[in-house]
Amino acid sequence: MDIIGVPVWSVLGIVVFGYLFGSIPLAYLVVKLRLGTDIRDMGSGNVGSSNAIQALGKVPGLTVMAFDVFVKGSLPVIVVGQTLGYGNGAEVIAGTALLVGHNWSIFLRFTGGRGLGTGSGAMLAMAWPIWVVFAGIGLLNWTITRNAPVGWVIAFLVQPIIIVVTGLPSEYILYAALFAAVSGIKRVASNSSDRAVFATDEGMSKRHLYWMRLIYDRDIKDREAWLRGGRGR
Repeated sequence: MDIIGVPVWSVLGIVVFGYLFGSIPLAYLVVKLRLGTDIRDMGSGNVGSSNAIQALGKVPGLTVMAFDVFVKGSLPVIVVGQTLGYGNGAEVIAGTALLVGHNWSIFLRFTGGRGLGTGSGAMLAMAWPIWVVFAGIGLLNWTITRNAPVGWVIAFLVQPIIIVVTGLPSEYILYAALFAAVSGIKRVASNSSDRAVFATDEGMSKRHLYWMRLIYDRDIKDREAWLRGGRGR
């Protein structure tokens, strides 16, 4: 029995390997070692490279980002798809497992980041031109508006279109959809109860609240007020 062209026992191994590797919480570990503080109690409360940059500064934070993209996101996909020769379907399975591991790490009681670095790193290993477009859209939007979450939403929407236009394997469209879905679910579900109360005090309906989380990755549009409003995940 195969799952998108991969034997079921191989799928199980890839899922376990990908999830555990994706669960490595480098941002948490580096902040803990350097500052003695839980990154989930700092800044946005996110266990990812963007919050690591806020907590540690550009050089250490960008080092965490590079690890998430070029090691945690890319290496397992290369090993599964190219070194072991399982192919495109296995790359999709590995990339998705990495995302889930990063976002719900077993080492942090199933908390984590949003998976943008890890997920884009997996796409980099699958098809580097798509990664260039994806990262370029996000960074361009941040440069112009200083509002990174909206840029990543646009990048998610454009990603499958680019895959179709460039004639890349159809399996990668599935990965693009899963990448968007997993990151979107984490955005909507992750904000803490104290922040939710903070947003509710602003008179926001639940529908509006979830929309703000999906588009802006926070409960209110004002980023600085949001960071002051409560921490944790």
